[in-house]
Amino acid sequence: MFTTALVRGLCALLLTAATAAPPTAAAAYPERPIRLIVAYPPGGTTDLLARRLAKELGASLGQSIVVENKPGAGGNVGAAIVAKADPDGYTLGVGTAGNLALNYVSYKNIPYDSRKDITPISVLADVPNVIFVAGKSPIKSLQDLISHLKTTKGTFFGSTGVGNGPHLTGELFKARVGADSTHVPYQGAAPEITALLSGEVDFGFDNLTSSLPFIQSGKLTALAVTSVSRSPSLPQIPTVQEQGMSDFDVTAWFALFGPAKMNPAVVAKLEQAIAALKTNKDFLDALAFMGAEPQLSDGKALHELIEKERERWPKLLQDANVQLAK
Repeated sequence: MFTTALVRGLCALLLTAATAAPPTAAAAYPERPIRLIVAYPPGGTTDLLARRLAKELGASLGQSIVVENKPGAGGNVGAAIVAKADPDGYTLGVGTAGNLALNYVSYKNIPYDSRKDITPISVLADVPNVIFVAGKSPIKSLQDLISHLKTTKGTFFGSTGVGNGPHLTGELFKARVGADSTHVPYQGAAPEITALLSGEVDFGFDNLTSSLPFIQSGKLTALAVTSVSRSPSLPQIPTVQEQGMSDFDVTAWFALFGPAKMNPAVVAKLEQAIAALKTNKDFLDALAFMGAEPQLSDGKALHELIEKERERWPKLLQDANVQLAK
């Protein structure tokens, strides 16, 4: 028969073993390949950034990181996969302003809540959106475009989807201008740009990364960037604010996140590996090539950004009298 002292001793031993296990597991992390879910199609800004991150972060952690594209519903499908995964640190996601904040303006019944169903890890980078027309268009400035929209009926603008950053940027812009232009969504940057070049739409909005090669080649004419400051990748292109539209600050941002309830020690290890990329010249050069500005913050900064954006966008659109179909 067990004595009371023996039972107490066994309980204490089991408790000690249980509490010691998580730090040991975290210290060994990662012991196998990590899945990195990208909620958008291959070839876009998020995908390019994620693949470069996988290469450099994998080298830092000493383990391979496998990118998996899971597009659909404006990024909600992929983000839901991450949110519902085991919180062991072996399924992570590269999220965006879209599926972590803006989609709550545009979609009903999103199957996860970015305020409580994810673990924020880092804001990776941000990129301005850009307003552009076809290179052959007679429109050569933002004022040209505004004049065209005010005097021409039946215009169309393109974006890379419904409810994402480029779409909402376009809705905000046309509301501020007072233009009656119809939105045409496309499944990514490539089909949007193809449609613009063929004359299906009059102007478009996209992340700078996807459109930059076409702007540099002259196939597209950039009229403005939507950030507060000019982009180092296009220093000759003025901002929307410089051209007379106050309080117009929109950037696309990209972030690393995981499922809720991840081990804090694993999160800290990932945060440290992200912070180390601040001195990784290859990674920084890759971001610069994409027109992206590095942020490489921690989970606290990402949490605060999600809160800020989820509060900001409904008010922005309401103030501009933008009505979105849901």
